[in-house]
Amino acid sequence: MASVSLTGQYDRSAFLQSRVREKIAHLFKRSGAKPDSERLVAINAAASRLAGFTDDELRNNVQDLQRCVRVDGVSLDEVVEPGFALLREVSRRTTGLFHYDEQILGGLALVRGGVAEMATGEGKTLAVSLPAFVFSLAGKGVHVVTVNAYLARRDFEFSKPIFDYCGITIGLLPEGKESTPEAKRDAYHCDITYGVGYEFGFDYMRDQLARMRHPGGAPGEELRYAILDRKMPEPDVCQRGLEFAIIDEVDSVLIDEAGSPLLISEAAREEDSSEKPFFAARELAGKLVEGEHFSLDRNRRRIDLSLEGRREIFHDDSIIPWDYLRRPWEVYVINALKADYLFHRDEQYVVEDDKVVIVDEFTGRRFEDRSWREGQHQAVEAKEGVEIRPESDSAASITRQRFYALYNMICGLTGTGAESAGEFWRFFKMPVVPIPLHKPSCRVIEPERVFVDHESMDVALVEDIVRRYQTGQPILVGTRTIRDSERISEKLQARSVPHRVLTAKQDAEEEEIVSHAGVEGSVLIATNMAGRGTHIDLSATAKDVGGLHVIAVERNESVRIDRQLIGRGARQGQPGSAQSFVSADDYLLDTYAPDVKARLKDETPDSTGELPGQLKRIFDKVQSEVERMRYQTRLRMAERDEWLEETKESLAR
Repeated sequence: MASVSLTGQYDRSAFLQSRVREKIAHLFKRSGAKPDSERLVAINAAASRLAGFTDDELRNNVQDLQRCVRVDGVSLDEVVEPGFALLREVSRRTTGLFHYDEQILGGLALVRGGVAEMATGEGKTLAVSLPAFVFSLAGKGVHVVTVNAYLARRDFEFSKPIFDYCGITIGLLPEGKESTPEAKRDAYHCDITYGVGYEFGFDYMRDQLARMRHPGGAPGEELRYAILDRKMPEPDVCQRGLEFAIIDEVDSVLIDEAGSPLLISEAAREEDSSEKPFFAARELAGKLVEGEHFSLDRNRRRIDLSLEGRREIFHDDSIIPWDYLRRPWEVYVINALKADYLFHRDEQYVVEDDKVVIVDEFTGRRFEDRSWREGQHQAVEAKEGVEIRPESDSAASITRQRFYALYNMICGLTGTGAESAGEFWRFFKMPVVPIPLHKPSCRVIEPERVFVDHESMDVALVEDIVRRYQTGQPILVGTRTIRDSERISEKLQARSVPHRVLTAKQDAEEEEIVSHAGVEGSVLIATNMAGRGTHIDLSATAKDVGGLHVIAVERNESVRIDRQLIGRGARQGQPGSAQSFVSADDYLLDTYAPDVKARLKDETPDSTGELPGQLKRIFDKVQSEVERMRYQTRLRMAERDEWLEETKESLAR
């Protein structure tokens, strides 16, 4: 089995600590502990015996295992082999799918609390059912965490027949109008609950707020109810504890999204809300000059007023709506400047039904119930000329690192965990375990093409799409933003190439659009919505013309996100290919390395605007530097969060 390499690790110190710990554990492992290869042999042997059992006998076996764990005190580790073998047979009878050996190995990594690195298309959804079943035997609740509602529902519906057969209750956290406290409570009281990562965190915070505000929590209340011979009322909470969490796309949940804490807001008092400061700040910001009145750092998404800028914004205090300010006036002006220079329509947000709706930078999905803090959302609304919503006050917050550390056991799966092995170990003590492929990969990675600007890149890109479309090969074009998707779409329309677009604007049609993406002659342009977890089925004729060809337009900030996109094709030994197109105008260089961009612009391209392919090393280097910078931000946030928690505890003593 392959091992994770030190090469490419941005936290080498923590990675080396994990390897030393692994070696020590191997030297002093307890007597009788078996390697995964031996456990796999035992599971296969048990599964063969179970094939002859009747349905009633299998269900009786489930109850026997539950009794062993809940009554007799048998450890979960002791029931892994019979549990895996049993669920494997149940899956065969209910879905027709019999876990591959590689999926068993992935499940074994998970029950030990590790990160199973399974390549895209290797059947992670089915692999999750194994630890979910074993953990459910304890009767304390298992949370299966996904990155979006589409995947949560898909995996729930896939797994339900398996667990229904076993008599294991399974629930799905409701979304939208269906998301009532009663519906959530019902979902959490199931043996296994599927849902989106942030919803588990938000529900935890809502429960903590309910406990804090519950009258029964006041000093002396318990004694008062005892004197009155009454039962003290329980707080109205949804969750029943944080015991087991199995996190799909674990690097997205615990790393990509960890840069921003989970935050619950409550509506501010109406008298504290007014549109006047935002419009006044916007009008004033339009008169300020970059370099003279303020400095702009796109890398850190920061704007600072100069001394001259501070003088300018207070020069005429008659325009400042002093009675309506909730924060210093300069913050309103800086937010207005950020709305112009750092927040762009069809990149960070879309405008729908007279509302500014945030688009997640990692998943490309809309979040209608989210808003930026400290008046930034209202500044963007003022920019777009839509109705300005009242501001909200922060009621509770928690970092994702601290929230998931509250579980007694967490584990996860991803196709792109190797680069982050050090970070997984530093924060969660989770080793990354590479799982071998079930079938050899047939993916063809074509050389990355580098261009001097977007215009020449687009011309070459469209020519490549037209050529492949004429052969019938299905094509997935992955873009960084909605704006990029629409730009390429317009160019394909001009060449009369039929295609579909999948962005946050088309999320209601996602399932239908994806279902046709693997058909011969299909062309799909998509943001990261078509990245993680998206399964594209190939038609028989599509396989005959080379399988799905994936085109990555620009690099993302993390190489893991690029790898996820490329992994949409050539899955499970199917044919497929991939190629990346980058240019000196790309966001990565424009934002994080403008000096490098300038040097690339000085290079001499060929007649089509293409530069030598070896210049891709520049993009590799910048991408690695951005990954390390992002990690340092997460590290500082976690350290600050830990300091705040220690301070609270010391004050409470």
